[in-house]
Amino acid sequence: MPGPGEDLRRYFDERVKAGSLDAALDLSVVEFDELAQLAGIAVAAVETSSSAVAVHYMVAWISFHACDDRHFGGEHARVLRGRVGSGEWLFGRLSPLPTQRDTNDEF
Repeated sequence: MPGPGEDLRRYFDERVKAGSLDAALDLSVVEFDELAQLAGIAVAAVETSSSAVAVHYMVAWISFHACDDRHFGGEHARVLRGRVGSGEWLFGRLSPLPTQRDTNDEF
């Protein structure tokens, strides 16, 4: 946990850029476009209480469609929630999404 008076947004932004929270962050962007790739992550805000923390962050994505010779992209807001335990913030690992099945799998 950061010291008293430290800027929490900057504290978490540095950890995100270092990859310290990758196991807990939702970095998937394929739901926006099947060719989408993660273009960036930025922490927007942090809210804390005596027992919990919420890190609000933005994921930016971009995709290139060669047939149209166009780039598409956007940003999406997400929240990482954690709890206080033993004097530190604890974040659970992100659960993988269930694999999608197609018609061939059903047969």
